Amino acid sequence: MDIKNENNNYDVLMIIALVSINIFWGASFIANAIALKSINSIELASIRFFIAAPVLAIVSYFLKGKEIFKIDKKDYMTFILLAITGVTVQYILQVSAQNYTTATNCSLLINSSVFFIMILSTMLLDEKMTLRKLSGAIIGFLGVALLVSKGEMAFDLGGHLLGDILIIICAAMWAVYSISGKKISSKYHPLTILNYTFILGTIGLVPFYFMTPHMNIMEIPMDAIAAILFLALFCSIVAYIVYNTALEKIGASRVALYIYLVPLSTIIMAMIVLNETMTVLSGIGGLLVLTGMYIAEKK
Repeated sequence: MDIKNENNNYDVLMIIALVSINIFWGASFIANAIALKSINSIELASIRFFIAAPVLAIVSYFLKGKEIFKIDKKDYMTFILLAITGVTVQYILQVSAQNYTTATNCSLLINSSVFFIMILSTMLLDEKMTLRKLSGAIIGFLGVALLVSKGEMAFDLGGHLLGDILIIICAAMWAVYSISGKKISSKYHPLTILNYTFILGTIGLVPFYFMTPHMNIMEIPMDAIAAILFLALFCSIVAYIVYNTALEKIGASRVALYIYLVPLSTIIMAMIVLNETMTVLSGIGGLLVLTGMYIAEKK
């Protein structure tokens, strides 16, 4: 058996999986828009994980048995950190930030997580910061800027300071989540990491759910339920499993670059589902995103 070809094939499959989950995450903004017509933001985030956490636990138990839930006591704080940065505080801050800044600023600034991940992976994981990788990241970020602004340069980084700071904190926290997940990925199965991240993160969301207005779950409209199920099953369980597996198998800085596909896929999905249009400059932004990823990934 040709080990080199086998590794290359696995690499291709991992790339396809990463592209797919970032398409899911891009589509999540469409699902959010549908659900938010009926329920509020914290309610949406909470119900999403109220579904995702137990479903993941049940599936994990039937696939791997109770051994999948065993962890060392010395790693408790790491799992709490993953829950805070990947679920509880991550989503609460994102929701809060949208009340103080524009959607354009949110879309752009959240992608700064790529640079945070690159910096932390260089400092803490001894991953090399190559010129090719950095160039690709910068070109991709410029593409994201064109995508989310539609060429109108509608950024207002001064007038929405609080919201912008919250989004940058979210981006930094996602970097911490990624690096922390990578550091323990060799010790635990991705399902173990995700179960504790989801369970602890969901517990953290419970008080916020009850402190804010929320509907009787049985009264939520069917279109909102469908959107929540998509968010819980595909954008949470499937996407997080692939993301954490990718962190284990390939470098965190490489995995981070695929985040740039989120705004691109959101715009494409909005064209298909919501009949929105794409400007010429948005199209150029999409090409820059793909070009930047190609440069960074080229070997």
